[in-house]
Amino acid sequence: MKWILFDKDGTIIYFDRSWMKIGLQLVEDFMEKYKEDINNIDESYAYLGVVDGEIQPGTIMASGALDEMVKAFCKIANQDVTQWAQQRSQTLVDNRVPENVLVEGINETLETLQQRGYKMGIVTSDSKKGVEQFLEYTQFERFFDIVISTEADAVEKPNPEVLNSLFYRYEVDPKDVAIVGDTANDIQTGVNAQLGLKIAVLTGVGLEEEFAKADYIFDNVNDIVDVLK
Repeated sequence: MKWILFDKDGTIIYFDRSWMKIGLQLVEDFMEKYKEDINNIDESYAYLGVVDGEIQPGTIMASGALDEMVKAFCKIANQDVTQWAQQRSQTLVDNRVPENVLVEGINETLETLQQRGYKMGIVTSDSKKGVEQFLEYTQFERFFDIVISTEADAVEKPNPEVLNSLFYRYEVDPKDVAIVGDTANDIQTGVNAQLGLKIAVLTGVGLEEEFAKADYIFDNVNDIVDVLK
């Protein structure tokens, strides 16, 4: 491996509860705006993965992929709500107050990998603003050679095109790239882009049974140091 790509939320930091707040608010706003078009409110909440006011792991709203949420909203409302959902989601993201709680030992892990000569990057569904806040708070900018964020109108994981900026800027074979993340979408990105190594971690919203396509499943990101020796 020459490159290691990290998801941010749930991988480098413990899953940011502010994302859950955004997801819940987006669902509530959707239900209110399209309530006249929704056949069954309770069934719709369950379909999206919201139970007793909480987003359940392994569900549509826990995936972090706006495309999946939009498709579900369109199905529930029996109409195309794409533009509204994208705009509302972006507004909520832009006004998010992030919670950056680092996974213990991540600083030492990134230092070790950098010293070993690995190139590293972040691939996240967070916005450019959110990533900049994260890097300013953590002072981790020195570790990362590329940062790929996802705005509302951009491609998202697991679409392999999300990694185009890496392959356009650097001469690297996908087989020499590892991806580390806490959701099935992170792992599927590695599959779709034909990356050489796919590592799942359990510090986020993903369930272990969702990671059948991962090469490794670890309790946290620090365990990759031994695998990448």
